[in-house]
Amino acid sequence: MQPVQNVGDQSLGRLVAKNALYLTVSQALTMPIAIWVNATLSRFLGASDFGVLYLATTMCGFGFLVVNWGHETALPALIASDRARAGVFLGSSFVWRVASTLVVYLVLALGSWCLGYSSEVQWALGLSAVISAFASLIGICKDTIRGFERTDIPALAHFGQQLLAALVIVPTLFLGGRLRLSLFVQIPVSMVVLVLVWRSLRTVGISRVSYGKEEIKSLTRVGTPFVFLGLATALQPNVDAIFLSKLAPAEVMGWFAVSRRLIGVLLFPATALIGALYPTLCRLHLEDRDAFVKVSRGAFANISLLAVPFAVGCGLFPELGVVLFNRHSLGESEANLRILSVFLFLLYFSMPLGTCIVAAGRHQASSIVQGMCVVISAILDPLLVPLFQKHYGNGGLGLCVAAVASEAFVVVCGIVLTPRGIFDSKLLKSLALAMLSGAIMAFVGRLIHPLLPPLVAAPIALLVYALAAWVTGAVDKAQVASLRAAIARKFSSQR
Repeated sequence: MQPVQNVGDQSLGRLVAKNALYLTVSQALTMPIAIWVNATLSRFLGASDFGVLYLATTMCGFGFLVVNWGHETALPALIASDRARAGVFLGSSFVWRVASTLVVYLVLALGSWCLGYSSEVQWALGLSAVISAFASLIGICKDTIRGFERTDIPALAHFGQQLLAALVIVPTLFLGGRLRLSLFVQIPVSMVVLVLVWRSLRTVGISRVSYGKEEIKSLTRVGTPFVFLGLATALQPNVDAIFLSKLAPAEVMGWFAVSRRLIGVLLFPATALIGALYPTLCRLHLEDRDAFVKVSRGAFANISLLAVPFAVGCGLFPELGVVLFNRHSLGESEANLRILSVFLFLLYFSMPLGTCIVAAGRHQASSIVQGMCVVISAILDPLLVPLFQKHYGNGGLGLCVAAVASEAFVVVCGIVLTPRGIFDSKLLKSLALAMLSGAIMAFVGRLIHPLLPPLVAAPIALLVYALAAWVTGAVDKAQVASLRAAIARKFSSQR
């Protein structure tokens, strides 16, 4: 019987690895595009307008949690459990999102007016809401396909949308377009991508889409815990942005926006893994608890190998990211990134922890933990922003310190809430070895940073980490051999 179990474990591992690979490749391809677009925006718009863009998109991200109502998580989970009703779930989610979009925008616009924001913020908010609405509808299609435990089409759609958007935004800015026009030109791109992704639904067998009251109830029931979880998660950056906009000059918001954009880029591999992992974990938690534990454990081991070098590199070489945006006017972002490197490290673990906890059905506890993060930020932000603004001329540093404190709280609570059996001695050893390799990378990086240009020092430090991880055993040699064999089979099958 044991060989059968091993075959099943290998099959699950290949499924998750394959889906994660599609999303990781997509994220890797879109990462330079995202950096290029954001860097161009910051250079042409300046720190103040770039801060306005960040404020508007952050507010939309919060408001559209109501539009999505947790469907981005509920939809793939429900379809993975009952694929015959995929078309009805899809149509029901579509109807809900279209109906709720206008209401949400009106509430956001009213809130912006009550807070006394300028007409430029209102314009940015309105256009961002239209873009967010199309993104939500595109997301329905991608989430439906993910419910069939496929990520190839969502990955291609994500890359295509980012590339098309870049091809219209960048020329618009070079031709003299400002904030409003750079947002407006993204709307036709979103419409094209929506049509293409909708047509791709046929590849997973969905030819008929309908609406059902029972399906709406199911989506609402399953999605509601995720709404509260998402509200708690999205409320924190909104609290941060509002406090910073009121307690610091406009350019400080631009500095903070750049640092958060760069952190978002560095999180792409983690988001790819979670996108591939969640539907499979939901199914395994219902069908095979042992496999659930093994897959979760493997995800944490793999994520540690990414978290350590990304965080160390962010802390040691922040100028590599900021120089792309405009180091002359946005150089203060480097100080933000040094503090946020700790936040990045913690976030790499809190994201899969949250996914594992939610897939195990502990939505309420996860929501409470995220809600406490908002409380921590609401207490620390008004204290730290003026303090750092007075002493360092950069109130955003206070937000960074508050973010580290709240994320540390999430990680500790997440470890406590994680189902038993995941954090065994083998996993703890893998985490320790990855951190040891990161310490070696940090030591070498600190030595060579003053001696070499960052573009030379950073790759050397990364190479040191890779070698240290190999020598210490942080990289599982069996996994590397398995990956090589899988790649070889893939290439041989295409000949």
